[in-house]
Amino acid sequence: MRIVIVTIGTRGDVQPYVALAQGLICAGHTVAICTHPTFRDFVTAHGVEFAPLAGDIRALLASDAGRRLLAQHNPLAAIRQLQAIAAPLLCQVMADIIAATAGADLILGSTLGYLNAVTAAQVHAVPLLLAGLQPFTPTAAFPSPLLAPLRRHWPWGSLYNRLTHHASFRALQLVSAQLANRCRYSLTGRAPLRYADVFGDLITQCRPVLYGVSEHLLPRPADYSEQIRFTGFWFLERDPAWRPPPPLIEFLAAGAPPVYIGFGSMSDRDPAQAAQIAIAALRRSGQRGILATGWEGLRAGALPADVLRIDAAPHDWLFPQMAAVVHHGGVGTTAAALRAGVPQIAVPFSADQPLWAEQVYQRGVGTRPIPRHRLDASRLAAAITEAVHDLALRARVQHVATAVRREDGVGNAVALVNSGFFGDSPTQRRNSSRM
Repeated sequence: MRIVIVTIGTRGDVQPYVALAQGLICAGHTVAICTHPTFRDFVTAHGVEFAPLAGDIRALLASDAGRRLLAQHNPLAAIRQLQAIAAPLLCQVMADIIAATAGADLILGSTLGYLNAVTAAQVHAVPLLLAGLQPFTPTAAFPSPLLAPLRRHWPWGSLYNRLTHHASFRALQLVSAQLANRCRYSLTGRAPLRYADVFGDLITQCRPVLYGVSEHLLPRPADYSEQIRFTGFWFLERDPAWRPPPPLIEFLAAGAPPVYIGFGSMSDRDPAQAAQIAIAALRRSGQRGILATGWEGLRAGALPADVLRIDAAPHDWLFPQMAAVVHHGGVGTTAAALRAGVPQIAVPFSADQPLWAEQVYQRGVGTRPIPRHRLDASRLAAAITEAVHDLALRARVQHVATAVRREDGVGNAVALVNSGFFGDSPTQRRNSSRM
């Protein structure tokens, strides 16, 4: 079977699908990943076919508009800003997905990939399956990943949670429908997509969905049908040929386990200030540190001797050697820290990051989240001290790590795909003939 995976976003939105693609290839399938050219070499280096998708995501996030998007606290405003950034690319994105999925037997889409692949699935009359890293199916158990989660439970919390899912769907439809349907008509001549065409199967749960998420981080909601599967995380194992640079080896050997601080693919509005906060917090907490600069989330000049700057390193190698991990709350980094058995301090920026940050806190494997706009040296130092010295927290982390390591997320997902449980949904059968 030829399978095309469509994913849109940052490195954290691509890496798990490379792992899934490798598992599917080992099971005898032909697999391509359709994503941004930024990740071409990364995808092909792991033996997976690459199909280009318009957009330089790193340049977009590093732009003034991208930095404003990451700093936006109002989720509805963030959706509008995202649409404004993506609007000039939308027609090419749709065309690229249609081209990449020609000849496919199955399309798997990340959350944004799924929403943008609906037209391609109809054009080719191919099943489209949501294979997400964020829970996008409405539930009363927690709010939409696009909206900040409630920490306090209150009598109307379940209703609030469910309404946020529908509100996020409506917001996405309102800001994108006109432009998306104009592109759809110009490329395919097809009639406009309605709200139910895009979100209907997600709301009614009549179509199978795979989530590359562990129930040890996010308990599976009781109101999800059997069609909605949590497989466990899709971990990509590091290249066995990778070797750590000598300065990193020397730094790790020179003292106690350091605290990792890095914000992955997030481009901070003030990366120099973020680095200053990190260094001051390390000093106040009496800890050595590693600053991972990532995609301009941190920018530091001269550093004290007990702080090392790196661009990046494989999390599965680095994290087990850390005293604690400070990160942006992306699900991939969260999962890596869980598997490594190291306490976490989440500093969520936007999108689904507050949800994962809150789950880390609720599961007792990390400290209370510190939203990026509230980050200062005092709060971060206190969180680092708690993460490093709270023995009960560290014991819980080890317990969860053992459970996560036992899971085979990729194997579970591949088994479900091989079972053929993704037959056409009622909505897809109805829409495949709409012109």
